[in-house]
Amino acid sequence: MVDEEVVLPGNTGGAVRVGDTVRRPTGPWTPAVHALLEFLHPRIPCVPKVFGFDDQGREVIEFLPGTVVDFRTEALTDGQLTSLTRWTKSFHNEIAGFSHPGPWRYFPIAGANTVGHNDIGPFNVCFDGDELAGVFDWDMAGPSTRLGDLAFLAWTAVPLAAPREPQDVARRLRLLASVYAGPSALEILRATPPRIQVIIDGLPRAADAGDAGMANLVRNGVPHRCEAELAALQSMTADVASHLA
Repeated sequence: MVDEEVVLPGNTGGAVRVGDTVRRPTGPWTPAVHALLEFLHPRIPCVPKVFGFDDQGREVIEFLPGTVVDFRTEALTDGQLTSLTRWTKSFHNEIAGFSHPGPWRYFPIAGANTVGHNDIGPFNVCFDGDELAGVFDWDMAGPSTRLGDLAFLAWTAVPLAAPREPQDVARRLRLLASVYAGPSALEILRATPPRIQVIIDGLPRAADAGDAGMANLVRNGVPHRCEAELAALQSMTADVASHLA
């Protein structure tokens, strides 16, 4: 019996579940991403195993079961934010031993000095209760910085993209910064706008260059939504910062 293909959610398109695997289209970045996953899989938890390619030329990756949280309608619990941040620190520590010439898919990031996931957020992870169970969608991995990854994590997991009361935003930023034990909450807050601007500027350029997945994101209005959400964040940044003083 052949397993049925189940279309998986996502804005770039093309990912399907087949049994205990995920199949998705490849690109010039795939060899670098597979090398990264093969390096990480035996070293840290929650990283999918690479199984190669199927007869349609799609990559075959381990399916990681768990609960995915829609950060635009439901906030991560403090426990989930803690476990995701702790994993991010472990990932950053382990990745220091990895290098690859690429090519990579993600947009250039100023001062890149490591390889980042570049897309860490509730939509690309799953949980078992409060504990992280999986981190997937690694296609955006590539040259980055620790602070850049943390800024994007704050954008999606605090979330700065959909902020509520400044005092609660500050509290969750402090939690993230405390668990990671690196840049301060204020440094992460200040690093977020330029990190999101990378997306706003990079998506249309990648779409124009022929990346079909990035074109899907542009068609779905991601750059415009990011612009609106970034403007909302900037309008309350001073209030959030006052609670971090």
